[in-house]
Amino acid sequence: MKTIIYKQFIYSLLFLTAFLLPVACDDWNEPEIVDIDINSAKEQNPELWARYMQALRTYKQSEHYLSYAHFDNSPEKSLNEGSYLRSLPDSLDIVTLGNSHQISDYDREDIPLLQEKSIRVLYLIDYVAHASSLTDITALNSWLDKEIATSAELNLDGFAFTGLPLYNGTDAELASYKEKSRLIVSKLSTATGQDKLLVLEGNPAFVDEADFDKLNYIVLNTAELTNVTDLKLQVTGILANSLLSKDKLLLSVQMGGQVIDETGVKQEAVTLITDRVVTLGPLGGLGIYAIGNDYYSPTRNYEITRTAIQLMNPSK
Repeated sequence: MKTIIYKQFIYSLLFLTAFLLPVACDDWNEPEIVDIDINSAKEQNPELWARYMQALRTYKQSEHYLSYAHFDNSPEKSLNEGSYLRSLPDSLDIVTLGNSHQISDYDREDIPLLQEKSIRVLYLIDYVAHASSLTDITALNSWLDKEIATSAELNLDGFAFTGLPLYNGTDAELASYKEKSRLIVSKLSTATGQDKLLVLEGNPAFVDEADFDKLNYIVLNTAELTNVTDLKLQVTGILANSLLSKDKLLLSVQMGGQVIDETGVKQEAVTLITDRVVTLGPLGGLGIYAIGNDYYSPTRNYEITRTAIQLMNPSK
């Protein structure tokens, strides 16, 4: 009799446990907000951080091939940490904000961190994208004033601007286009002031030759080329202008692109173009577009970018 009662008790207890378990699990699975203070590397070891910052400054101030990134900041939807400025490689020299008109709170927090790492952060004046609405010199002047004011508020390190040459048109149209080009360079070079940068993204034929000395660098529009022969022809034509200094010219490349080499074989674009920085010049360095696409790999983040910088500067 005792055995039967004991078994019934055990069965009842197991039944009750099975009944209550899902409820308990539901309670355990309830999301709960927990405040976690994550100490940055700077906070964990200030002395080591200071030594690292000094090493970066020394490298950036040394003679080396420049690495330039056109970064699409403030995406509508962040896919991973590669969407944020703070995750860019420390060895980059210059970063231009592709969406300078759309600065997020995250960007505002990250910009000083990049500058502490001796990365120059530039505001993009995308004249090509707005040229159709800037029909006269007055409209262009007003637009430039607003963009310059926004950049000053962000305390950035200068400007990059886009431009396409105008080869055909009436004398009046060509004169108007030249006037706009000179206004852009004049206002931006004045606004940059001492220790600021001015960079053209595009064909140097957009800029009047008298203004070449106002440009620190020119990121050539080679990113869309798919054949190394076309690359060579374009660079040779540009270098024919004796007023252009080789060390001001940067080849541009699209992350994820492919370029056909001299043997007719498609190669990964960044590596191939990186090699041509030296063999076609030597030129000033490399400009990478869509750099965020290089964020993740099984080996390390920004693997292709880091490899390109190391190929250009193996002893640094």
